[in-house]
Amino acid sequence: MRVYARRNPAPEGLRRGLLRLGVLPVRPHTARLLSAAMPESPGEEDPEPIEDPQIRSVCQLDPGWVLAQQIAGQRSGTLAILAERPWWPRAVSTGPLAEVMGRLWRHGVAVSTGARWLAREAGDPDPEVVARAGLLCDLGCWAVAAVEPEWLLSWVRQEDPRRRRQQECDDLGSDLHDLGRRMAERWRCDPLVVDAAWLGAEGRGGLTAAAERPGRLAFIQQAYRWAEQTPWSLSQASSEGPPSDPRLRILMAEVQARCSTPFVDGDATSHEERLTRQTARLRRQLIALRLVRDRSDRFLQMLADSPPGESPQEWADRAARTWCAEPEVSAARVVWHGAERPAVPEGSDPGRQRGDDGADPPVQPGEDPRPPTLVLPLGARGEPCGSIQLWCAPGTPDPGQQLAATAPCAAWGAWAALLADRARLERRLQAVVASCRQLRETQEVRLRQGKLDALAEFAAGAGHELNNPLAVIVGRAQLLLTRTTDSEVARSLQIILSQAQRTHRILRDLMFIARPPAPRNRLCRPSESLRSLLPEFERQCAARGIQLVYELDEPPASTWADPEALRHLAEILLRNALQAAPAGGRIHIQSVRHRDELVWSFSDTGRGILPAEAAHLFDPFFCGRQAGRGLGLGLPRAARIVDLAGGQLRWTSHPGHETTFQVHLPLVPRPESASQAIPASQPVGPGQRGPDGPRPESASQAIPASQDPTGHDEGLLKR
Repeated sequence: MRVYARRNPAPEGLRRGLLRLGVLPVRPHTARLLSAAMPESPGEEDPEPIEDPQIRSVCQLDPGWVLAQQIAGQRSGTLAILAERPWWPRAVSTGPLAEVMGRLWRHGVAVSTGARWLAREAGDPDPEVVARAGLLCDLGCWAVAAVEPEWLLSWVRQEDPRRRRQQECDDLGSDLHDLGRRMAERWRCDPLVVDAAWLGAEGRGGLTAAAERPGRLAFIQQAYRWAEQTPWSLSQASSEGPPSDPRLRILMAEVQARCSTPFVDGDATSHEERLTRQTARLRRQLIALRLVRDRSDRFLQMLADSPPGESPQEWADRAARTWCAEPEVSAARVVWHGAERPAVPEGSDPGRQRGDDGADPPVQPGEDPRPPTLVLPLGARGEPCGSIQLWCAPGTPDPGQQLAATAPCAAWGAWAALLADRARLERRLQAVVASCRQLRETQEVRLRQGKLDALAEFAAGAGHELNNPLAVIVGRAQLLLTRTTDSEVARSLQIILSQAQRTHRILRDLMFIARPPAPRNRLCRPSESLRSLLPEFERQCAARGIQLVYELDEPPASTWADPEALRHLAEILLRNALQAAPAGGRIHIQSVRHRDELVWSFSDTGRGILPAEAAHLFDPFFCGRQAGRGLGLGLPRAARIVDLAGGQLRWTSHPGHETTFQVHLPLVPRPESASQAIPASQPVGPGQRGPDGPRPESASQAIPASQDPTGHDEGLLKR
């Protein structure tokens, strides 16, 4: 014969119900008051905290409401609680169940009120935290009442403590206080709520040391002992007559005043509960839609205010300010990666810009030391180009799903991608423009060099082919000149000799421009070479009614250069100014030393250089003066001399007012390789012999065939 043990289904169902219990219901009276207090047009946020003192007082007396604000250590919004928390059923509003629920409720309110008194008297900084924990000291009883209130009724009617204890162990697996601790830990309540549900009952004072907040727990334990002396005691029968302790009488009077209404309204229906919760959900959806609309409006406003050609960094600054307008966001920053990241000048503070390694740099003073609460990536062409870093206030619910899943966030990413593409195209355009400019400059240099090479070949060929006929002409003319006695014939022969020598000088100048000889440098004073030319030009200027003004550096600076070449350079520029200045005009010459260079300045009050003439200013045979008055080889020769000296020739002109040529000569010391010291050049007067030969009487006279303009010898019949 087999005997099967029969299991009682009631305890098993109770335990399964407790395991599935996720929240405590709220009082219908609380839900009604909050629903009626809601504005007709919901705002951007939940009306939390409750501003009405009467409604706040009702919410503080509702264990389900207080517990909903304690779960996960965060205070849930009003609409969230109304939409998600069920109501206490109507079945516990009448009969013995209503009596036991009222008794449990008033017992918790008595503990909460007494704990608040004691905390205030002790100077606790936040007595309301102690009061909320005291209201939930019977959390195990509230959990059982939410699953099976009839079991709580039978437990209250059992007056024998030993049988009560046995009933708790048989049906629940542990006592009610341990059940309250487990429920509070599962719901991740505040540690003080866990201690109050476990150690708040009388007789467990010896375990106070195990609590995290023993001082506050002592307030709750004392208030619990007071509540056990009231008619709403849970562990003993109600005492006859009023209590003798005046504080206890005041406590009972306050509890009676605050708990004047039933715990569960008798007219509350499931239909009303469903409509109230649905209304709260719709309100939350409406608020969420308004938030999305406002976020979209802010995005569109920023898009409308975006100027054309805005740089990625300017866009990032405006985007960060726009994100700071979000209700959930307290600080924001847009960080670009790669080429879009703004360049930081050397020696400046880079701030908190993200580095190339992707790590955040050190926190600067005044910045939030926390890592970003949410990071929204920005991408272009499937590659990350930046991110939006958002900081939310501590305690704010995670905004990730609210912000990342909205359409404006995708629009932000698309806009950032367009900016990144535009910045990339702008960089490519700048690179192309720079390459074209460099190519143009290179082509100009090549074209100029090609002209000089062609000119050199022409001058070499012309010199080779023309020197022999010129030698024959000069020889025959000189022979005839020695034999003739006719003055008219002698004058004609002199003209022939002069023109032949002039042809030779033209060929020589072309060769100098195209293929100049190496300079013969020595230690000299350029200003002295310039000064030696001034007496002759002063006479010529006086003859033409032109004022000549000069300012030379004192003492004269020394440099390692070819003095004859510099003298010839000064002569070319002086004669150019003299030919350009009109009668009654003015020529200003200046020699100034600036650190490691000497600057010559030649200014005249002529007609200036027209834009059409500027492009050909240094081309051989181009002359802006009247035809026949010059060959156009002076400025090209001057430019070649300046290049050989390692300087620069610059000019500025205001047509109709003034033209200025500036020569920048580097002051080079005598090199160590010089075998012997060469004295600085001295001024050479007209008709005197210089270091390399005699100086012509004037530039208008014919240059001897044996003297090069730069001091280099070259015979008439030599190539």
